[in-house]
Amino acid sequence: MNEWLERNIGVDNMDLSIWWRLAIIVGIIVAAYLVDVILSRLFVPGIRKIVSKTSTKTDDILLSEKVTDSFCSILPPVLMTFALPFALKGTAQDVIERFMSIYIVVNVCRFLGTFVDALYELFVYKGHEKARSLKGLSQTFQVLIWFVGAIAMASILINKSPLLLLGGLGAFATVMMLVFQDSIKGLVAGVQLTVNEMLKPGDWITMPGRNIDGVVTEVTLTTVKIQNWDNTIMTIPPYALVTETFQNWKGMTQSQGRRINRSVNINAYSVRFCTPAEFAEWKRKGYLPESAQQELATNLQAFRGFLELYLKKNPDINIQMTLMVRQLSASDEGIPLQLYCFSRTKVWEEYEKVQATIVEYMLATMSNFGIYVFQRGSSADKLLLEND
Repeated sequence: MNEWLERNIGVDNMDLSIWWRLAIIVGIIVAAYLVDVILSRLFVPGIRKIVSKTSTKTDDILLSEKVTDSFCSILPPVLMTFALPFALKGTAQDVIERFMSIYIVVNVCRFLGTFVDALYELFVYKGHEKARSLKGLSQTFQVLIWFVGAIAMASILINKSPLLLLGGLGAFATVMMLVFQDSIKGLVAGVQLTVNEMLKPGDWITMPGRNIDGVVTEVTLTTVKIQNWDNTIMTIPPYALVTETFQNWKGMTQSQGRRINRSVNINAYSVRFCTPAEFAEWKRKGYLPESAQQELATNLQAFRGFLELYLKKNPDINIQMTLMVRQLSASDEGIPLQLYCFSRTKVWEEYEKVQATIVEYMLATMSNFGIYVFQRGSSADKLLLEND
């Protein structure tokens, strides 16, 4: 009996040593408990009280209760691990030290995970332009932290080097890649989306193939959430945005205006040279700029000059950006006359009103120049002609 105690526990005298060592073990447990109580009930609240009195919120985030509490949970098991050799030796010491080491690794991983969350929250608070898109990256770091922790815990449990353990994970990794291929692809795609700044929460994107047309609300490790304009919520994996084509309207929202690109087909038979009297009348009414010259001018040319002048005077149009009224290639449906300019507003409802007002004004004034829209004949047109 004494030989077994000596080999597994380190006790060589059952009557004397066992009580002494039990007292040491109890003392270690009580000391670890007292350290935990002091840290959780005195140290952590004291830190919180100090940081709450500072003017900056940075320390409130980095030294939050969750972060400090997870850090303090590491110290008691560390104390017990260092004190165990004074109470135990042999098999008992080895087994307890392994479980205590695993417990320490778990607490360290938990602390690092909460600290990464705190860093992400700090970026959001600071208003960094990439902050909200870093959520997927923060989740990636947390996965890596727990992956390394799992390797460390396994190596402690089987008492082997982590490098040796990693070398034997080749076949296992292959199976894991097959089972978790969607998560792995999402992880890689999430990093690509963040690093390459392909999209972030708040961006307006369209993917016609997936019926997506709305604002990105969340980008995580495995999903991208979009709220469509009809208030439906679409969720797609990040790798779909890497492997498929999507349109990001971020450039438009960050620019000085939103493009208006509308065209109306002009009836080619209504295009003619204008008379000197017509030209003089148009200039008198202010339809044409003072620099306009009649030299073989057509009514369509005069109408284009009129529309350019109208757009330049329109307060809703940003004249610092491209502005022109041009013809496109004629077809059997007439001559397309295109308005190409940029509205000052980028808000969808206001933009549509500006665009509609301009096109309506164009249609209402073209008859002043003897120009008519190309329009296919219908039964309603025949009825109107008969009534005339």
